[in-house]
Amino acid sequence: MLTNMTEVTGPSSIPQKRPINNDEAQPRLKLKEKNVLREPREKKDSWRKKEALQSGLTSTKEGATGGAAVHAGKQTGFNTPKAVTTTVEPPGLLRYRLPPPQLSDYYGHRAPSMAPMDVIPGMGEYFAVNDHPMNRRGFRYSPCEASRLLPSLAYRGTEYEPFGPRINFEDMNAQVYVDKQGKTVTNNKGWRMARANVGAREGDWYYECEIVNGINGISVGDSECGHVRIGWARREAPLDAPVGFDAYSYGLRDQSCQKVHMSRPKDFVSGISFVTGDVIGLRIFLPPLEDQRELSGDPTVISSDIIRDRLPIRFKNQLWFEHFEYQPTKEFEDLMSPAPVSKQTQKPRTLPGSFIKIYRNGEFVGTPFEDLYSFLPPASKPLPVVGGRELDDGTLGYYPAVSVFKGGAVRLNFGPNWIYPPADIGMEVKGIGERYDEQIVEDVAYDLIDEVDLLFTTGGMTGIGTKDTSAEQGTSVKEEIKEMVIEDE
Repeated sequence: MLTNMTEVTGPSSIPQKRPINNDEAQPRLKLKEKNVLREPREKKDSWRKKEALQSGLTSTKEGATGGAAVHAGKQTGFNTPKAVTTTVEPPGLLRYRLPPPQLSDYYGHRAPSMAPMDVIPGMGEYFAVNDHPMNRRGFRYSPCEASRLLPSLAYRGTEYEPFGPRINFEDMNAQVYVDKQGKTVTNNKGWRMARANVGAREGDWYYECEIVNGINGISVGDSECGHVRIGWARREAPLDAPVGFDAYSYGLRDQSCQKVHMSRPKDFVSGISFVTGDVIGLRIFLPPLEDQRELSGDPTVISSDIIRDRLPIRFKNQLWFEHFEYQPTKEFEDLMSPAPVSKQTQKPRTLPGSFIKIYRNGEFVGTPFEDLYSFLPPASKPLPVVGGRELDDGTLGYYPAVSVFKGGAVRLNFGPNWIYPPADIGMEVKGIGERYDEQIVEDVAYDLIDEVDLLFTTGGMTGIGTKDTSAEQGTSVKEEIKEMVIEDE
């Protein structure tokens, strides 16, 4: 009766999984078994790390043709290099394709327009500089012109009247007023500063400041008298504050002749103030640049390579170079903080043997400052967010600087004929005015070096009328010279 029915068995009738051959079976390790080594777990790199490693391997292959990095460490079984040695090529000159200049661009630079200002009655004429580019945060400006002698660069630096050492009209606060020669400054507001157009990078230099209106002088507005502060300042020192405001300048107060650095006035002599009619001499000594470069530790600085990142722009139908300006860094800002810094930062380097000495009417007063802060990179840096690179462009150093307050006025004398020649200064001490011609010679030499660099290095000529190879070489393309607009303060 049931003979035709299939006999139903137990679990053997349930379909089984594919049997595993013995030779394919893998022994399972006990996770926490003692004295048994676990198999290493394969470490998978993230996509970001894989891309970085891939770019590093590509750079290794390109090392012979200008690659950026070479891996010299041994691999540890995975994709992560244990030790990496990076060989960085020195930075080069930024290359731009510029449009042909206008005919007027070849014929020099005119002086800025000046409007007379009635600041100190009976104390001479003072003028406000109008329609002129002023240095601003992240950028500074210098006059330039087109040049047929430099076909690759196409543009070079130039000067305008009044020629010679003076206050730099681009490097002063807009509320500072000057005389026609650019050597006397004043204002009718709070503290404002101006820097000279000559600066010291090494050597022994001197200049004089004649107090035209200060203590015991003519009062302006609600102030009992005008005040002045004088000294030496680096490029990073702000123009809307007095000399000695931060770590980038060293100043001297007229009141009690106190030294001021990082806004901290301190006595270094007693019973002396400089008043209207006094002539204050300021002497600075800086060690040789070779010693400073070795002290910096920066490979590009040690190589003595001067690299000028600048681009011609147009303002009021005149050409100007726009440079990346050096800006305050965290290391120097931390020096001004009275509270302890939470994270330890490296203290800025100083220049051994450097000093600033003060003279009053030809007589030695004292040495208020010694071992000044170093100014070569990495001590000075431009803003990287706007494209600045940590390089020495030849303008770093200490500049004569004066600041005035509500009618204070000071006249600068850059030498070589001194009003009160100090008796203890020999021939090795030179007037800072000699730097005017030296700076022009240096700028011309840098132009020739850059011209040769553009002619004979990879990429060839990149000036006007050349083939556009910027996409292939990764260089910037400039279709036209932009017109700069200055917003009203």
